[in-house]
Amino acid sequence: MPSERESPVVTSVDSLFTQRSIPSDAKALLAEFDKVIASTHPLNSKQRAQLPQVIRELSHSLTDERDKRHLGYMNRTETLSAYTHYFMWWNLVRLTKLFVNMSDRFFSLNDGDICLDIGSGPLTLVTALFMARKELRQKKLTWYCMDISQQALTVGENIFYTVASRLGCQPWNIIRVKGELGCTIKQKAHLVTSANVFNEVLQKQTMPPDYLAKKQCQNLISYAQKTDARILVIEPGVPSCARFISLIRDAFLRKDFIPVSPCTHCEACPMDGKRGGKWCNYVSSTTDAPKALKHLSDSAHLQKERAVLSFIAVQNKVTEEKTEDITFRIASDSIRLPGNRQGYYACSPLGLLLVVTQTQLASGESYRLTLNTNKPLRTDAKSGAYILNLD
Repeated sequence: MPSERESPVVTSVDSLFTQRSIPSDAKALLAEFDKVIASTHPLNSKQRAQLPQVIRELSHSLTDERDKRHLGYMNRTETLSAYTHYFMWWNLVRLTKLFVNMSDRFFSLNDGDICLDIGSGPLTLVTALFMARKELRQKKLTWYCMDISQQALTVGENIFYTVASRLGCQPWNIIRVKGELGCTIKQKAHLVTSANVFNEVLQKQTMPPDYLAKKQCQNLISYAQKTDARILVIEPGVPSCARFISLIRDAFLRKDFIPVSPCTHCEACPMDGKRGGKWCNYVSSTTDAPKALKHLSDSAHLQKERAVLSFIAVQNKVTEEKTEDITFRIASDSIRLPGNRQGYYACSPLGLLLVVTQTQLASGESYRLTLNTNKPLRTDAKSGAYILNLD
């Protein structure tokens, strides 16, 4: 049974969502991203007046009316315009914050490397990575950007080139691929990415989630190089997607791909989203989002106080770090406890933790600490989590 000391020794801490790490030029560009879009795809006065309503209608289509939405919705000019002006902007805000805080090792790409973004839409993920990782801007990378909407790819390519120009950099080489997951590309990729792809796949599938995860894991691996390949899957932070992420994580492990982020271990997922259990998702505040974007949200009556996502980043042919320390990552909001204390559910190699402290912690923060006594950790009666007192 796991054991604890009265006050564990914390040796390190990091976060998935530290805003201060974003390059200053990227911050400035994010703050005025509406001007980037206006320079590439300007709206007339009537279209601008109607934009909040179209955004609201698209939001309902993406959430409340998913069963009625056609997967080719990005081919409609009006819909694509609303997506780029609003949803793409919000996704850039959350993805740049995530990418800048992820492991440098995961993004250690070299000149000539091949990358693939599946379900690329208007190149949101590619643009976010270019903005967030300053060291990658100078790399001569080739990106295959795959989507069923050729129109979305064309719009995104124009936006990406404008972003690169405003950052004073040469753009990466973009190869547009009209198609969906499963279609072939000419080269194997060092990095395979997808964002908000499998939530749409899940809506249309009747096969069991574990079977689907194994199938899609194999599809993703088929695009990757046999050595030194990285795969990143990002989905909305909702229970069905979190369950899928946990299942595909297990499938990757069986194929010798090691979790790099957000997992702090290679043990069984303690937040696997099974019925009645905890599900893995991470929350970042939107208080530091661009004022113009928040104003647009208010105009569309879509106030957004937080951004939530579930994701998994894996890499093959790497060795799991061996250590006597315990590393865990916070994956919940605070829970009020007696004595002015707070509890947080966290993922760890021990299993699910209930971290108890008087200190304010944040979703996505990870801590490494030493447990060096033989005192057993108590178990929370409600959740079954091990109780870890930080103070």
